[in-house]
Amino acid sequence: MFDSSQFPQIPFDEISKRINADSLVITPNRRLALALNEKFNQDQIKQKKTAWYSADILPFSSLTERIYLESSYVKPVATLPLLLSVHQEQMLWESIILSSVVGKTLLRISQTARLVSEAWHLAHAWRLIHRLGDFVPDEDVREFLGWAETYQNITTLTRQTDQARICDLITEHYEFLDIKKPSLIICYGFDVITPQQIVFLKKLSDCGCEVVIANPTIRCPQSLATIQRFEYTNSQEEIYQAAIWARSKIETVNNSVRVGIVVPALVKYRNTLIRIFTEVMHPDIRFALPGAIRNIAPFNVSLGLALTNYPLIDMAFVSLALLYQKVEFNRISHWLRSPFLAGSESEMNQRVLLDAQIRRFSEPEISLERLFILVSQARRGKECPILLHCLSALRVFRQTKLPESASHTVFARIIAEVLQVLGFPGERGLDSSEYQTLKKWQMLVANFAAFDRINAKTSYHEAVSRLKQMASDTLFQPETPNVPVQIIDVFEATGMEFDHLWVMGLSDEQWPLRSHPNPFLPLGLQRKAKLPLGSPLESSAYCQRLTRNWLSSAKDVILSYPRYSNDDDGHELKSSPLIRSILLREPVVRDMEQHHDRIIQSCEMEYIVDCESLPLDKEIVKQGISGGTSVIKDYAACPFRAWAKHRLYITGLDVPHTGLNAAERGLLVHQVLAQLWQQLKTKEALDDISDHNLERMLKDITNNAILEMEHYKPIALSGRFAQIEQRRLFRLALEWLDEEKKRNSFKVIAAEEKCVIQIGDLILDARLDRIDELEGGQWIVIDYKTSRKSIQAMIGERPDEPQLPLYLVMAGMKQQAAGAAFAVIKRGEMGFAAIVREANLLPGTKAFSQLEKCTRFNTWEDLIEVWRQYLTNLATGFCSGDARVNPKNFPVTCKYCDMQLFCRIRERIDDSMTELSKESD
Repeated sequence: MFDSSQFPQIPFDEISKRINADSLVITPNRRLALALNEKFNQDQIKQKKTAWYSADILPFSSLTERIYLESSYVKPVATLPLLLSVHQEQMLWESIILSSVVGKTLLRISQTARLVSEAWHLAHAWRLIHRLGDFVPDEDVREFLGWAETYQNITTLTRQTDQARICDLITEHYEFLDIKKPSLIICYGFDVITPQQIVFLKKLSDCGCEVVIANPTIRCPQSLATIQRFEYTNSQEEIYQAAIWARSKIETVNNSVRVGIVVPALVKYRNTLIRIFTEVMHPDIRFALPGAIRNIAPFNVSLGLALTNYPLIDMAFVSLALLYQKVEFNRISHWLRSPFLAGSESEMNQRVLLDAQIRRFSEPEISLERLFILVSQARRGKECPILLHCLSALRVFRQTKLPESASHTVFARIIAEVLQVLGFPGERGLDSSEYQTLKKWQMLVANFAAFDRINAKTSYHEAVSRLKQMASDTLFQPETPNVPVQIIDVFEATGMEFDHLWVMGLSDEQWPLRSHPNPFLPLGLQRKAKLPLGSPLESSAYCQRLTRNWLSSAKDVILSYPRYSNDDDGHELKSSPLIRSILLREPVVRDMEQHHDRIIQSCEMEYIVDCESLPLDKEIVKQGISGGTSVIKDYAACPFRAWAKHRLYITGLDVPHTGLNAAERGLLVHQVLAQLWQQLKTKEALDDISDHNLERMLKDITNNAILEMEHYKPIALSGRFAQIEQRRLFRLALEWLDEEKKRNSFKVIAAEEKCVIQIGDLILDARLDRIDELEGGQWIVIDYKTSRKSIQAMIGERPDEPQLPLYLVMAGMKQQAAGAAFAVIKRGEMGFAAIVREANLLPGTKAFSQLEKCTRFNTWEDLIEVWRQYLTNLATGFCSGDARVNPKNFPVTCKYCDMQLFCRIRERIDDSMTELSKESD
C-alpha cells in the first residue's frame, strides 16, 4: 500500500496551478489519465483562459516506456537492452516451459506461460525476486524458479529486458540518462503503489525532481452525500433500472453531467450491459432502419473486446486459414457475405443467393478447393465473377508463393499479400470504428514480424496460430468522443469523479473480490508482502478502501445488488457485508415510456386484422403452383406456412451436415426401389428370380444410385463411406423384398411417375412413388417412408400426410382405387400402414370399416367423397389467399417449421397457449 508520508501532498485544485512546461502528472491507468486531462482543460476554459500549457498526463507504465525510448535515441543502441513486447515475452516463456521436462506433460502451455509471466511481474513489482529462497518452495514454485533462471539467462545473453524490469533499469541509470527530465511529478489517483514504483520515485526525487501526491477532491462528505442501497430481483432488472436512471440524469440536467456505472464483474456482464443500455438510450426506431445514420451512444464501456471478435479481423483470419486447413461452413458463410472482400458491394445480392445455394451441397467444414468447386458449379460461376477470381488467385498463391517455413518477417509480408489478393478491406469506405480496427490489425502484424528475435523460423500454420493468439490476447476498443455515461470496472474507478455514481452487483458473492494468489509464488510470501489480492484478508481490506472511495466520489451514490443469481438454480443472494451498514431502501422501479405508448396516448388507434392476401391469379393457377402436393400439406399444417412458402417463395436455409441426412438417405431408397420395380414389374418376377440374380441386380442398382448421389455429395460418399452406404441400401432393400414376397399377386404399373393433379381450381405437379394393380384390377397407391407412419396422418379435415388421399381422389383413379398405403422401410419395422377397401389386400392390414377412425363411413365411396371434400376445401382456402397464423397443433406443428423467424408465433401467442406449449414440450 502507498505510504503517502514519504512525499508532500497537495489538494487536487493545486494541480492546475502547478502544471508548467516541465511538470508531469502520472496516474495508475490510462482511463484516469484521459479523464484528468479532460477535467484540466475544462477548468482552464471555465477560467476564460485563451492559452495554457498542455497538461502532460499519462499512466505510470507509459512514463517508464517514454524514458526508455527517449534514452534509446540519445545513447548508443549497444548500451541499452532491447525491450521485449508483451507478445514476445509470452512467446519466450512458452518456449522455455515447453522445452522443460515438466512442460512436456502440460496440456495448456499458453495459460501456464501467462501465470508464470504474472508471477515474474509481481516478483519484481513487489521486490520479491530475492526473497523467494526464504520460503520452502512447493513443486510449482520450484518449477518457476527453474524457468525464471532460464529466462534470466536467455535475456541477459541476448541483451533483452521486459516490462517487469524496465522500471528497475531506468531507476539504476536515471541520473546518467541524457534526456529532458521533469522538474515536478504529481502522482494522482494511486490507492496502491508497489515498492518498485516507490524506489523509482525516490530516485527521481534524489535527482532533483519534486514528487508530490495529489488527492482526489472529495466532492461531498458522506454525511452530506445522498447514499442509497437498493435490492433488485436479478441482474437484468438491476442493469435496466441503472440504465433508465442514467438516462434521466443526462436528460434532466445537461450533456456535461458525469455519470458513472461501476460493475465488479464487468467481463461477465459486458454484453448484457451494452444490449440493455443501447435499448434504453436509443429507443428511437429510426436508428434501426436500413440507411439510418449511425449515431454515437451516450455511454461507453471501458472493457474492450478481443481483437478477434471484430468482423474485419475475423474475415482476415478466415482468409488466412483457407490456405492450409478446412474452415467451418458457418464462418465461410459470413466470409462470403463480408463487406471486407473484393466485390462485396457490386456482388452483394448474388453472394447472398450463392450462400443459400452452396450450403445444400457443402459439408460442415470446407476447404479452399471444395469452396472453389462449389462457387464454380453454382450457375457456372457467372453470378459472382469477382469472388471466383479471388478464390482462383488464392489457389495460385498457395501453390506458388507459400513456403513451408520462413521467418516471421516473411510471413508478415505473405499475410499482407494474401489479404491484398482478396481485396481486403473491401470496396466501400470504412467507418471510424472499422478504420481504427484496421490500423490496430496493421500494428499487430508489424509486432508479429518482431518474433524473429525470439524464434528465427516457423511454418505458415504456426505463424497464423501465433498471430491469432496475439489477436485474442489483445483487448481493443475504438475511440469515441467524450460521452456523459461511463461504465467501468472497480479498478478503473479509482480516482474517478462523477456527479452521479451507481455501483451494481454488490452481492456477497461478488464483493469483496475473492483473493487469487499466484500459484508460482509462495503463498506466505504474498501474504507477508500484502499483495492486494494475495490473501482473503488483503482482498477484503483493499475492497473496503475502494468502497470508501465510492461513497465520497459523487454527491449522489447508489449501491445495488441482485436478490437472485443468474445461474440455473437461481439461488438467493445477500448484500455484500461491506455495504450492509447503509440503510436498505425500497427501490423505485422505473419503466421507460416507449414511443408506441406515446403514439397510442396521442391519438385513437384503429386496429385491423389483416390475414388475407390477394387470391391467386388465374394465369398462375393455370400454369400450376410449384411445390407439388406439399402445398396442400403445408396449408393443412398452417395457412401462413403455405402462403409464405408457395406464394412468397420463402425457404429456410439448409444446414451443412456430415455424411447424408435423412432426406438424402430417403431419396436413395426411393431411387433403388423405383429402378428395382422398373425391372421386376410383377410379384411373379420377384418370386421366380433366384437369390443370386436378385442380389446381383440389387448391387448394380444400389451402385448406380450411389454414383448419382456422389455427383452432388462427393465428400460424403468418398472412399469407404460409399461402400458402407451401398451395403446399407442393399440390406435394406433385401429386407423389404421379404415383406413384398408375403403379398398376393400384383403388378407395378407406375414407379416414380409424374402426374398432374387438379383439386378445385388448384393444379399441382405430383410424383407417384408407386401404384400396384391387384389381381381383380384394383389399384393401391403406395408412398415410401423411411420412418414409422400411422394411418392417422391421412385422416381428418387437415391431414398431416395428404399425398395419398390426393392421389386416390384426384388422379383419375377413384373407380379403381382400393387403398392407400405407407410402405415403412426401416430396419426392424418393415411393413405397411394402410387404409384399404377390404381386409388383407396387404399383409396384416384391416378393412377401413374395421378401423376406429373410419367407423363413421358406411362405404368406401363415402370415405373417398369425404377426402375429396376436405382436400378441395384446403385447396380453395389456399387459392383464396387465406394466410392466417393457425397451426393445426401448436406447438408441435411449429416445432420444426422453417418459417419460425418469419412467423414469430412464439412471440405473439397468449399466456394460455404458452403454458400449453410448455406442457407439450
